[in-house]
Amino acid sequence: MARESKEGQALKSPIPAWGWVFAVAWGMIPVLTLGGAIPGAIGFGGAAGCVGVAREPSLPVPARVGICAAITVGCWVLVILVVGLAMLTNR
Repeated sequence: MARESKEGQALKSPIPAWGWVFAVAWGMIPVLTLGGAIPGAIGFGGAAGCVGVAREPSLPVPARVGICAAITVGCWVLVILVVGLAMLTNR
């Protein structure tokens, strides 16, 4: 259940400790690809999606971990495809 602030606004749940493991996986995307708008967008988009899922109290923890793992794998597959395509077009 969401907590409320003094002003009556709903406060978001904190990011669970296991969520930071996924944060490292997303943060590595722009670093390993040496930056760029597309890898940065993929990394930060995956991070935003997974943080939202990790904070969702209505889902059980195993489901949240599984969804975050799927988002992370999907982001990495997308980055590998983008980098591979870029390498093929620069021959």
